[in-house]
Amino acid sequence: MTHFRAAATACFFVLMCAASSAAQDSAVPRLQQACDAGSAESCTDLGIRYTKGDGVTVDIPRAASLFQRGCESNVAGACANLGILYEVGQGIAADLPRAVTLYQRACDGGSALGCTNLGLLYASGQGVPAVDRARAAALYQKGCDGGFSAGCTNLGVLAAIGNGVSKDLARAAALYQRGCDGDSALGCANLGALYVSGQGVATDLARAAALFRQACDKGAASGCTNLGILYATGKGVPADLARAAALYQQGCDGYDAPGCTDLGLLYANGRGVPADLNHAAALYEWGCDGGDASACYDLGDLYANGLGVAIDLPRAATLFQRGCDGGSAVACFNLGLLYARGRGVPADLARAAMWYERGCAGGDETGCYNLGILYATGQGVPADFTRAAGFFQTACEGSFTLGCTNLGDLYVNGQGVAADPARAATLYQRACDGGFAPGCANLGLLYVNGRGVAGDAVHAAALFQRACDGDNALGCTSLGVLYASGHGVTLDLARAAALFKRGCDAGYAGGCEALDRLKAK
Repeated sequence: MTHFRAAATACFFVLMCAASSAAQDSAVPRLQQACDAGSAESCTDLGIRYTKGDGVTVDIPRAASLFQRGCESNVAGACANLGILYEVGQGIAADLPRAVTLYQRACDGGSALGCTNLGLLYASGQGVPAVDRARAAALYQKGCDGGFSAGCTNLGVLAAIGNGVSKDLARAAALYQRGCDGDSALGCANLGALYVSGQGVATDLARAAALFRQACDKGAASGCTNLGILYATGKGVPADLARAAALYQQGCDGYDAPGCTDLGLLYANGRGVPADLNHAAALYEWGCDGGDASACYDLGDLYANGLGVAIDLPRAATLFQRGCDGGSAVACFNLGLLYARGRGVPADLARAAMWYERGCAGGDETGCYNLGILYATGQGVPADFTRAAGFFQTACEGSFTLGCTNLGDLYVNGQGVAADPARAATLYQRACDGGFAPGCANLGLLYVNGRGVAGDAVHAAALFQRACDGDNALGCTSLGVLYASGHGVTLDLARAAALFKRGCDAGYAGGCEALDRLKAK
């Protein structure tokens, strides 16, 4: 399934402060009269009504004028709300420097909203000379201390990643809690993610589920998506794929791109919903367009294989590139495959190597392995066994057993590394234990010849049998050699012939040659 997600950047703020306003439409004339009489607070409250359409027709330019009057009379909330309009360009021309000035004035006047929104601009470098996360953190702290829950949440984000403040997950958890206790849905969602991972708090999946539910109910689409993941995996709640699908739909409807992606995965696999690859493709499209790199990969995979959509390799290549650029390592690897094979793009092994390297750097072990192959064979890159060994090592450490086998081959032959049959034996054993038949066959050869391990034909026979059971032609042929000679097993020429034939039928020339020799006797 997918990973739980917390906000990586401080991207949330409330567009309008919760200043008091009259409950009845009849209050509008009274507020207007008070505003005209010089009540800056009434002008501000009336401005909020015009932004919301509360008892009046929405009129953002009118609201801006009223906020201006309130701000000129030092109502901090009016300055903050006017700053929002200048930031987003509603009712007035967008003007970020003007928004910064207004937020600063609001913050200096005690508006927690003004401090928090100014912090957002410093965090993103918008309308200010440069990104300044330390300044953002200080402003979020003022907002939080002033009772604005989004300030607490945003400061928690910085504490969680160690940006602008020291990394402190326990502090992040406490700040998310303060945000959640207020009206910050994102605070609840991010705190839930910490309870899933056990970072800053003890792992508590039931508590995480409750927080995600609270976040979802408060309007945080990511909370719905994350709660869906718990239902899909049966963690903290009973497994319920239909419920997961409904929550993913809710997240997707709330513009949480991963919610669309995760729902697409359910439709692609017919889990909790009827299998529907065409609908999965549409959901992946929404996820990809919403910035979820994994969705771009998933959609590219459908186009590459003609699943739910007409096969379109150039489109697949474009999607893999979008996914790769967005941080999906598997998308980088798959784009490399297209360049290596000339599918949808011109064949170009040098470019394939570049994409494999990006995939490898992002944690895709297959990309490391394929890049190792290119360096070992000098395709698209200069031949370099030392670099090949490094990439095979990375693949092997990532549990990609082909990498272990190929690295073992380099240690046997002393290519790019010092010859070390004992190290090779360890690597072949790891591959064999991982279910990779060639690793078993190669390890069997070391036991036959006593290289790096004590000679043991009986153990070699067992390894060759495992390899042959895995349809490895070398394993079948090598086991046949033992039966033909009675070495490590009881002499059995008929069994040897059958094994040689099996190796030959699988395309291994050595099996054919051994079978011919046996027949000639």
